[in-house]
Amino acid sequence: MPAVEATGTRTLVTGANGYIAYWIIRYLLQQGYSVRAVVRSLAKGQHLKETYSSFGEKLDLFVVEDITKAGAYDDAVKDVDAIIHTATASDFTKVEPEDYIKPAVDGTIGVLESAQKFGNKIKRVIVTSSVAAVGFTSAPPTVTFDESQWNDQAVELTNTLGKEAPPMVKYSASKVLAEKAAWDFYNKLKSELQWELVTILPSHVVGPPLQVVKGPETLNISEWLFWDAIANPKSDEELKGTYNYIHVQDIALAHIAALQKEKAGGQRIIVSAGASTWQETRNLINRLKPELHSKGILPRGNPSLETTVSFVYNVDKGKKILGLEYADEEKVVQDALTDFEARGYFNK
Repeated sequence: MPAVEATGTRTLVTGANGYIAYWIIRYLLQQGYSVRAVVRSLAKGQHLKETYSSFGEKLDLFVVEDITKAGAYDDAVKDVDAIIHTATASDFTKVEPEDYIKPAVDGTIGVLESAQKFGNKIKRVIVTSSVAAVGFTSAPPTVTFDESQWNDQAVELTNTLGKEAPPMVKYSASKVLAEKAAWDFYNKLKSELQWELVTILPSHVVGPPLQVVKGPETLNISEWLFWDAIANPKSDEELKGTYNYIHVQDIALAHIAALQKEKAGGQRIIVSAGASTWQETRNLINRLKPELHSKGILPRGNPSLETTVSFVYNVDKGKKILGLEYADEEKVVQDALTDFEARGYFNK
């Protein structure tokens, strides 16, 4: 099926005032797309509209107060050529599993149902999933995951432990269930649909946010976890922990490439730049900005600690389809530090 080029087209972006969506919208507008940005209220979209005011009518806001409500996106999908669905639940203070699962599943199926019924121009629907829907592990030897795998263990643990399940497990379960629901919907109706589904699975997203952020505590969950890992004291066991990273700008560009590349249609695509441990990241920070450690602004951790990444993701498929190269760890960390410094987070 043809890709979605910029000329004369409009892309619907859900969760528009979110961390990744802000960057997606920026690049869409810069490349000539018109954007219909879904927000939960006009007030929540005001900063977005002001940020991209130079693009005028190329950006319009559309209010959907409750993404879980039946038919919530029915009007939003009319007269758009593509959808990028980034909206999800990522509040790790929630206790009940349904607070993670219901918004993720109902919101995703809701937008697909609306696209089926009223999206008469739509050629492609892109859903933002996560590598958490594929899997991760906490101890070496190193395991390599790819798009053929699903983190069913997170769903089983959430079902067994209920609200006692760790927040990351409940979040992972929500991403598994939402993405599986999307593919089940698509595969069942594929012969009747005029659009193709793509799911993009980012690893840990790091880099400068564009939305309003008043302090570290108001960072989105991905950036906050990175901040917490470098800014607060951690045990050796925590410092051995593995994370896989991707620059926020790269994941935004990956979503747009998924619109533009014909071969992306019908594909599940992991997007990740590499893997590290939290102590190795602290060691990198010490090389990039040693004063942050020497002045006691950030904790040094244990530089002699031996660490090995416990899991990585095979990204060959995504690179081949999307035709992108991703920023390395030094660039990811440097940009994050520069942003934190500009926001005054290092002032002590």
